[in-house]
Amino acid sequence: MTDLEFGEYPKSVLERFKKFHSSNPQVYDSFKDMAQKMKAVGRKKYSARTIMEVIRWNYDLKVVGDVFDINNDFIPIYVRVLIHNHPEYQGFFELRKVRSRDILSQEQKIREAENL
Repeated sequence: MTDLEFGEYPKSVLERFKKFHSSNPQVYDSFKDMAQKMKAVGRKKYSARTIMEVIRWNYDLKVVGDVFDINNDFIPIYVRVLIHNHPEYQGFFELRKVRSRDILSQEQKIREAENL
């Protein structure tokens, strides 16, 4: 994952995401696994937020002590990383503007260009 691929995001969010991801790669693995399961049962679209809430809940069952903190800002980044690594997930999750910058995501730019 490079800054070019996710350039719409504020650097501070990306840096926090990268730090969290390097310490917790199992979150992406779980996110990918759950998305694959939803796709395998025939879902055409699904909620990334729901998947992340299940990950949080499952992790909280296993951990004593420190709370596992997945920032909500990271959820759309996980979606974009998954789509980047597995293009078959394009369209499976709804992608929106990056709110903090009010800039269209790369995926939205492509969709809008295709609809012209």
